Amino acid sequence: MSQSTDLVAPESPITYSPTSFSQGRMDFAWEELSEAESAQLYADWEAGKGLLGGHPQYRPGADRLPPWGLNRAFFRAFALDDPRGDNGPALRSALVSDRPLEIEVGYGRGDFLLDRASRHPQGLFVGYEVKTKATRLALARGEGLGLTNLWLSDDDVRVSLAVQIPDGRVEAVHVLFPDPWWKEQHKIKRLFAPPFVDLLAAKIRPGGFLHFKSDVEGYGELVRYLVEQHPAFGPHDSRLVERIAPYVPTHREHWCQMNGKAVWAFFFPRREGE
Repeated sequence: MSQSTDLVAPESPITYSPTSFSQGRMDFAWEELSEAESAQLYADWEAGKGLLGGHPQYRPGADRLPPWGLNRAFFRAFALDDPRGDNGPALRSALVSDRPLEIEVGYGRGDFLLDRASRHPQGLFVGYEVKTKATRLALARGEGLGLTNLWLSDDDVRVSLAVQIPDGRVEAVHVLFPDPWWKEQHKIKRLFAPPFVDLLAAKIRPGGFLHFKSDVEGYGELVRYLVEQHPAFGPHDSRLVERIAPYVPTHREHWCQMNGKAVWAFFFPRREGE
C-alpha cells in the first residue's frame, strides 16, 4: 500500500539536502512466530539484548548530561536529576501538562518531527534517535526554528520510553523507515518485536494511534502482523492519515518520492478499553 502524497504540506521551513540514499535490498522474509520464538524474544528483551548503543543506564557517566546538552531541550532518561542544568525539571513539567504528546522513534535529521512541532505549537513532541550526531543536528535545527515544544534524546527508545513516559500519555507514535536489520545475526536489534508492541500499547492512550512507514514491503507486513495480533490495537485504518495532515516527509520518504520508489504506510488505532 503505497502512501499518497496528496496530504504532503506544500509549504514548510524544512529543506532537503542532497543524499546518497540507495534502494538497498528488498528481499525481506519473515514467518509467524512460534510460541518458543515469542518467548525467546521476551527473554532477550528482559536481558537487554539488541539495544543500540547499549543500555543507557550503564553508559559512562549515565547520571550526567553531556555539556553540549545542558539547559537545552535534550534529555537522557537516567540523567534527569543532573544538578548542572534545568533539563529534568523542565521535561517533567512538560510531561505532566495536558498538552497532547506525539513521539517519533528514529527521527534522523528530524524533518517530519520538526514540521509537526512547528505546525502544532499547542502540542508536545518527543523524539528518540540513537545517533548522537543526528540528535545534535536536529536539536540545533529545532532551536533555529524557535521551537519550545520539542524534546530530543539519544537513548534507545526501548528503555527510555518505558521509564520516562507515563502510561496512556501518548497521542501518537511515529516509527518511520526503521532499519529492518536483514541479517540473521542482527535480528536481535530489530525494533518491532512483541515486547515493543506491548510497550507501545501501554504508552499510547485509547483513541491514539501508531503510525508506521517503510520502503521495505516485507518489513511492513511483519509489523502489521505483530501489531494487529495485539488485542490493544485495531487493524490498519488508512483514514487516520488525516490526523497527520498536512505533513512534510522524512528525508528517506522525500528520496523515495523523488525516485519513484513505493512506500508502505500503516496507521493502527489504539483500541478503547483495552
